Amino acid sequence: MFKRLIAVLAIVLAGTAPALAKRVALVIGNGAYEHTVPLPNPANDAEQMAAKLRALGFEVVAGQDQTYSDMRRSVMNFAKKAYGAEIAILFYAGHGLQVAGKNHLVPIDATIEDETSLDFETITVDFIMRQMSKDVKVQMVFLDACRDNPLARTLSRRMGPSRSGSVGAGLAEIKIEETGGEGSVIAFATSPGDVALDGDGANSPFTTALIKHIDTPNASIQTVMTRVTGDVYEETEKRQRPWVNASLIGEVFLNKRSVAPSTTVASLGDTATSTPPAPAATSTATQSAIAWEREKLIWETAKSSNTVVDYQAYLDAYPSGLFADFARNSIKRLSSANQVASVNPTAPAGTAAAAGNPVIATLPDPQKAIPGTETTEAAMGWNRNSRREVQTRLNLAGHDVGRPDGAFGPKTRAGVSAWQTANGIVPTGYFTAAQYALLTTQTATQYSAYQAEVNRKQQAAAASRSTTTRRTNTTTTTRRTNNNSGGGGVNPAGAAFIGGVVGGIIGGAIGR
Repeated sequence: MFKRLIAVLAIVLAGTAPALAKRVALVIGNGAYEHTVPLPNPANDAEQMAAKLRALGFEVVAGQDQTYSDMRRSVMNFAKKAYGAEIAILFYAGHGLQVAGKNHLVPIDATIEDETSLDFETITVDFIMRQMSKDVKVQMVFLDACRDNPLARTLSRRMGPSRSGSVGAGLAEIKIEETGGEGSVIAFATSPGDVALDGDGANSPFTTALIKHIDTPNASIQTVMTRVTGDVYEETEKRQRPWVNASLIGEVFLNKRSVAPSTTVASLGDTATSTPPAPAATSTATQSAIAWEREKLIWETAKSSNTVVDYQAYLDAYPSGLFADFARNSIKRLSSANQVASVNPTAPAGTAAAAGNPVIATLPDPQKAIPGTETTEAAMGWNRNSRREVQTRLNLAGHDVGRPDGAFGPKTRAGVSAWQTANGIVPTGYFTAAQYALLTTQTATQYSAYQAEVNRKQQAAAASRSTTTRRTNTTTTTRRTNNNSGGGGVNPAGAAFIGGVVGGIIGGAIGR
């Protein structure tokens, strides 16, 4: 009841008519990927887009960092609510991939090991759009899922050369089909087949522009998307141009505001004056605006502190508020992180997180609680040189794994587990992308010094080899001169000695 009241107040604020049309949206942001590169923005993108749509009178089914099961459940709930809606919206931010012209949205637990994985680990855009076509007047799809996706490259390699060409970069163009409604709008963060940018802020460039313009009063969705395209094109220095395909029988407004009627009063000067709106209407709108600003302030305070106590305070005040789902998700993530942190609540002396700070805070949320597996490590695509670098960094971090040889045997796995334990991470012996980033950060200074020393030794070895070569050439010339003079042959023992010296130098250089 409280949630419906807020929706009504939001529409009053927007100046819409009292008769409310049914509006439903599915908003999903996936960034905490377990088996591929995590994305920093989708959770923020989804949170802010859900709040914006709720303020516009939409009933929103929202989810962040969803597994395959979570996404299927969200789509099912959305499908039930969307039946008979005036407007149904899908907004998705996260990894996506196209195979044979079909677009797949990727849950956070997907591995995508082969083509079979596509049917059982991803959800197609076509499937969701079918749920939006059931007696829905206007369908809108916004896909901020055109990022560079390592899972697509892995799938392409495993499909072989004959079929790998069916895996494309970015997303594939979606054809608009006649559904008997008033039309559709489909928008991508960038052109089909291109890769979009994540941006440097809390939101991607596309979502930033969409949030900015989608609630512009009395602007049609066609006008909104023109402005979004312009903002993204300029913000990315003309490297990214959103793609929009619209087929509407008329203008569609998400924030239509009625203009208060004016009363023209004749005067001697033939001028006209407008009668201001009724005081009662102004008072209602003002009270609604104050209530919304109060809720938003409490939410921003809780989000800024990022503590369970403050998120719970928001829920106590607004148990069905616009941000209630996100507050509960945040409490769940923080509680999970605290459990992991309790394994080793403080960092060992000399680390970046020493002096009693929780070590778990050195990993980006929500990656802090995700354990490494053989799959998460394989997804990073390390070659032998990369594995040597990891072993070197583990040694530099104080966890002896022996001579870096690029082979992760029992000693290396034990070193990885020891490093994870020291940093308050579940000790599995396998890395995630976030854990590797943490190790890289911790050993940045030591590794730079190590590389400098390696380069110095290599240069010294090269100079030594050059000197030895010159000496050998001189000795050969001398022997030839002696032979021409009737001198004796080369002493075998001396030749063996010189060969041993040269071999030792070369072997030492390789082993350093």
